[in-house]
Amino acid sequence: MDPGKCTFGIRMPINITMLNQIIYREIKHFRNYKIYRPNFKATPITSKFYAKHEQIAEVSEELAEKENNYCINVGKYRAKGPRSNYPSPVTDNQTYGWFSDPLLKIDRNDNRLYHPLRESSHTKTEMQIHRFNPRKRQTK
Repeated sequence: MDPGKCTFGIRMPINITMLNQIIYREIKHFRNYKIYRPNFKATPITSKFYAKHEQIAEVSEELAEKENNYCINVGKYRAKGPRSNYPSPVTDNQTYGWFSDPLLKIDRNDNRLYHPLRESSHTKTEMQIHRFNPRKRQTK
């Protein structure tokens, strides 16, 4: 090749064996399932109009009763919340509100563990500025 020539648009030759290996590795993890079993624990973002299990059609009373019971069971499961469904938090975000009771009972007279907020001169001045601000003052 000429050293002064631009090679920006030139492609490398395609290695067919490498391409076949990539396709094989991608395809071997795909599976087609014939039966769909809904996950009661998952919350759908929107209903799927094309989903067979969510279609309401003219059916027998027995199937309508089954579908009604299914909807009631799903509603009950979702209404319970994660605390009644799991013994401990499953995700990291659940840990923040899971344990609401304090580990130690707080004695308000013990200054080692109880530090209530106190006003400082800075916060008092700031509160006076906010209180007497003419822009914020309401006219009656």
